[in-house]
Amino acid sequence: MTSLLLVGTRVFAQCPPNIGFEAGTFDGWICSAGNISSSGDINVGGNYAINNRHTLISDAAGVDTFGHFPILCPNGSKYSVRLGNAINGAQAERLSYQFTVPPGKGYSLVFYCAVVLQSPGHLPYQQPKFTAQIYDVTDDRYIECPSFDFVAAYNIPGFQKSDVVLPVDTTQGHATTPVDVYYKDWSATTINLVGYAGKQVRLEFTTNDCTLGGHFGYAYIDIDEECEQPITGNTYCAGQPSITLHAPKGFDNYTWYKDDPTHAPVGTGENLTITPAPPDQTKYAVLITPYPGLGCPDTIYTVINRVDAPFKLNVLDTVWGCRGPGADLTAAAVTAGSTDGMIFKYFTTPDESLLNRIPNPRSVINPGVYYIEGISPQGCTNIMPVQVMLHDKPVITITDPMPIQYPQTVDLSKVYIPISGQTYSYYSDAKATIPLPSKYAGVSGTYYLKAVNIFGCETITYTNVVVKPPPPYSITAPNIFTPNNDGINDYFSVKLDGFILFGDVKIYNRYGQLVFTAKSQNDLWDGNYSGHPLPPGAYYWIFEGTDQYYHVPIKKAASITIAR
Repeated sequence: MTSLLLVGTRVFAQCPPNIGFEAGTFDGWICSAGNISSSGDINVGGNYAINNRHTLISDAAGVDTFGHFPILCPNGSKYSVRLGNAINGAQAERLSYQFTVPPGKGYSLVFYCAVVLQSPGHLPYQQPKFTAQIYDVTDDRYIECPSFDFVAAYNIPGFQKSDVVLPVDTTQGHATTPVDVYYKDWSATTINLVGYAGKQVRLEFTTNDCTLGGHFGYAYIDIDEECEQPITGNTYCAGQPSITLHAPKGFDNYTWYKDDPTHAPVGTGENLTITPAPPDQTKYAVLITPYPGLGCPDTIYTVINRVDAPFKLNVLDTVWGCRGPGADLTAAAVTAGSTDGMIFKYFTTPDESLLNRIPNPRSVINPGVYYIEGISPQGCTNIMPVQVMLHDKPVITITDPMPIQYPQTVDLSKVYIPISGQTYSYYSDAKATIPLPSKYAGVSGTYYLKAVNIFGCETITYTNVVVKPPPPYSITAPNIFTPNNDGINDYFSVKLDGFILFGDVKIYNRYGQLVFTAKSQNDLWDGNYSGHPLPPGAYYWIFEGTDQYYHVPIKKAASITIAR
């Protein structure tokens, strides 16, 4: 949700296009790269992104190697940028964006960054560094606030030492011990452009390695793009009992005021809950203070908007689920009776932060208190707690049956001791989606049993069945017969021994013409075709059937001679 935030009661301004990289590109930005000289001078050029030096980030699950913080800004953005990398070599990189502040309007940008620097203990100008500067192009000068440098040093305010220890690098001839890495997690500051309406300004972000080429520095960058509202949650509907205002994330301190900071504070912290909801058009302000060394304090304002539309968020007090699959907070019954068209979001705490989102609200696997936020079509919101309770899954203990001999079968209902209140069913797959035709197993294999208790919780387990195969089958037939009605050897048939399912027997003459088909073992051939005797000679038969144990097709062919 990267955004350009308006300050005070000024008219909302249009965001500069792609100021927060939300197009998934560097459109509008100038990407340049180069090096830092031995004297500390930055030399960069070009206008194109270089792989692994200007890197778009869209991986919400990724974390930084050294700081273990998320590489995607936790402000709700789809994209952030990593400037620089963890490869040393006296490299330098810059991102810049130039735009005109709309005439007659002023606003503040909310800028986020996270920084990773090696601290080899060089002279300050030789150290890895991250710099943020705002240049007033119209007046040809840098804006004092919030321009800042982060230079690698063990005592930088807000930085922590990484637990990742790098190997000693002696390639530059000056490193004899491991060099520590320090990092600063995501934090925010505002770039106050209230006095710059109609002027051109340029954002400049620069990273560089150490001047000796042996140590690295890089940073993550993002800018808010929600220009329409610096403080969210300022709209409420009829029937809404309270309202919670949310300031931009990532600042060190927040102080809230009704009307403006000349009045007494009414709260602190990133969020302000007001009960009952205040009258329409009530104005609130929040003084946001960045972390030390990261910009200047700023004040942003919002006006409460009451919408004459019904609003009701209903949430069950308790939602039950089962251990394993968990509880489904998205089920319609959980929020039944809420305002139509409402969008629901799910959190682990009352703070509706992206970091506190429940990753899979359809399957909450841990009991406890969670929170459901409802957002009406008019933008009104409320958040309510829900208790998740989990039932135990049913117990089913399996005893594998003793091996049997085909065609015996195993009664699957006998491989466990049934428990009152549980129902059982039988399947051929591990997910219990393909039911068995019966509870009797007649071939070797793994069979799956599902037990369901009175709460609807289920357990799927399995048993191994061993069915010893029958003796080999045989398919035989005479190679000659004499269909002359003397009562001896007048008919031809195929003899089957073993567990074979009869399919058919087809008989062909030497020209490949089909002269007889038997559909069962009782169908005997009398040597005739269409009621007329066939001439003596060789004929050919083909048997097709199925092995009843292995359930595979069987095919056998041979010749038969008619002698008259």
